[in-house]
Amino acid sequence: MKIIRFVKKKPGIYTIYLDNNSSYDFYEEIILKEELLLQKSIEKEELARLLKENKNWECYYQALNYLKKVLKTKKELSQYLTKKQYNNKQIEFALKKLIDQKYLDDKIYARSFINNRIMTTTKGPKRIAQELEQKGVSPTYYLDILNSEYNEEKEIEKITKIVSKKIISNHNKSSKILKQKLEQELLIQGFNPQIIKKYLNSYEFPTDKSIAKKEYQKYYQKLSRKYQGNELEYKLKQKMFNLGFTDYYDE
Repeated sequence: MKIIRFVKKKPGIYTIYLDNNSSYDFYEEIILKEELLLQKSIEKEELARLLKENKNWECYYQALNYLKKVLKTKKELSQYLTKKQYNNKQIEFALKKLIDQKYLDDKIYARSFINNRIMTTTKGPKRIAQELEQKGVSPTYYLDILNSEYNEEKEIEKITKIVSKKIISNHNKSSKILKQKLEQELLIQGFNPQIIKKYLNSYEFPTDKSIAKKEYQKYYQKLSRKYQGNELEYKLKQKMFNLGFTDYYDE
């Protein structure tokens, strides 16, 4: 097949027109490597090979454009390209090239991700590690960074903020119930169990007596409109027990 002409379609892409009324878009890398601008014709088998190689570059540029918008891990980028219907060989080509060019680096991603989570969330180190694992980042890329950036002092700082907020929103709970809720919340958030226990054991919670008296009076006013005598007493005991008070004060 004779090559009739070349037209630069857009930066980095040329359209080749053949004498059989067909045309093909090729990336500049293929044009230069194969010296197509100097050729007068191209065989059918050669065209098929070049189109296959061109698809690798299409996959590469698709990935590069995606990375320009937001930093991604190797796993995330691979999943994105798979959804775009690229095959394994095309994806491997794109990923290798991006890694060689330092556009794709899970260790750099891990450092950025960890710093962002520390600055903008109340998540503990174990929760951050779980998120990185889900994104396909190897522990060898993030453990040292996480241990360095998220030390015990930083954990205590974050725990203090969480505890302060939770105490305000759970002001009617007994110290026992409140402590249990805080411990559960902090574990879910990924903080070190030993640091959690150490902190909560040293924390001065509001006295149960003052809270219990206030809650008892509040529920007495509410329940006495509907119940009386032993039934009222039972309902009050039930409410106080649910709040964590085994003793309550009605004087």
